[in-house]
Amino acid sequence: MSYTILSARVGRGLSACIAALSLAACSRQELLEVNTPDQITPEAAASPSGAAALRVSALGNFAYLYSGDNAGSGVGLNIAVGLLTDEMTTSRGGTEHMDSRAVNENTFPSTVWTLVGQAQTQLIRAQKSLEKYAAAGATKQTQISQLQSLEAFTYVLTGEIFCNGVPIGDANDAEPKSVNMTNAQLFAKAVTTFDAALTSATTTDAVSRNLAYIGKARALVDQKQYSAAAALVTAVPTDFVYNIQHSRTTIVNDVYDWMVATRNFGVVDREGGNGLNYLSANDPRIKFGTTAPGQDGSPTISPTKFPQPDSPVPLATGIEARMIEAEAALNLPTPDINAFLGYLNAARATVAGLDPLTDPGSKTAREDLLFRERAFWFWLTAHRLGDMRRLIRQYGRGAESVFPTGGYHKGGIYGSDVNLIPSSAERNNPDFKGCADRNA
Repeated sequence: MSYTILSARVGRGLSACIAALSLAACSRQELLEVNTPDQITPEAAASPSGAAALRVSALGNFAYLYSGDNAGSGVGLNIAVGLLTDEMTTSRGGTEHMDSRAVNENTFPSTVWTLVGQAQTQLIRAQKSLEKYAAAGATKQTQISQLQSLEAFTYVLTGEIFCNGVPIGDANDAEPKSVNMTNAQLFAKAVTTFDAALTSATTTDAVSRNLAYIGKARALVDQKQYSAAAALVTAVPTDFVYNIQHSRTTIVNDVYDWMVATRNFGVVDREGGNGLNYLSANDPRIKFGTTAPGQDGSPTISPTKFPQPDSPVPLATGIEARMIEAEAALNLPTPDINAFLGYLNAARATVAGLDPLTDPGSKTAREDLLFRERAFWFWLTAHRLGDMRRLIRQYGRGAESVFPTGGYHKGGIYGSDVNLIPSSAERNNPDFKGCADRNA
């Protein structure tokens, strides 16, 4: 079961809708013609058609934040996560700071931070407008529920990826303000927002409910509430997929644009000693193509997981539900190893060429196996940084045993950063004085 958000900037006449196979809210054939959605004023949104336009714009903002690129002007969080972790390496001069764990807030691609506030505030505005102007009924409930889940995902992603103490806006157009929130506060806010999404969804809306269940469970795992997280996702089918869809002409898939079409970044193997063997494992979940010169002339291997500019990117999946259940089984007072392996192997059974796993025999090896499976399943989908930080925060690993370390292949050594920081433009916000800390 696959569901998508169809996203686009509609200033070029393209538009979007949520396409859920069981919903009558809209269809892939329907187009909502809107002019300049990024300039929708509160006054323009004060009508049913204005509320619908604001919703379309909000969907586009989230797609851009998560995995999009607009005419080569920026990257989504999945590229930023891939660079800071062990998922990819740079072939573009000037981006080595991110790849070598020495993040510079003044330098691309740190500008991804700008997209966080744009997505979060637009999602809130769209909800408010739909609440006030959309016709009552199941369609309205579905649209609001899914917008609330996407808002909650912005808090989850921000908490997993950025430092402690980042400014989160209130989407108040009259007197906008922001509050500095720690990662823990962001995860807590995500949980309450996912709860709101579940309240908004109808009891028969499986798509919206599964999206919220998986998202809330992810936030609970970030809070080390493994059993509570697993209890939420037991009924989510393994084949459930909620995709963020991209466009060939507007918000394109940023992995395709920056790694396939232009080779600014490439797939890497065992980066910095601690990195996983994405290339040499010959795992069917890691799809990559040929080697060719990158932007800086270095040999660069492009991924083929997202082979087209409009390739969708999964946000929430039934596979993640099984990984959450496996982690809960592993963290019981008396770990249930049979259940742990059963959940991992239920996921692996969905892909030809993946053999069943057996017990590696020790606590540390089982943890390594779990996080390796997560890394291979969620490769290039903005999961890896949160997982690496959890290995430090929740499992007691040292940062230099988790992240790439030692000599950096372009000279010098890897730094010590384990998260991103808001871009320098945020210094203009009087409510923000910098990260409270850079801890995992």
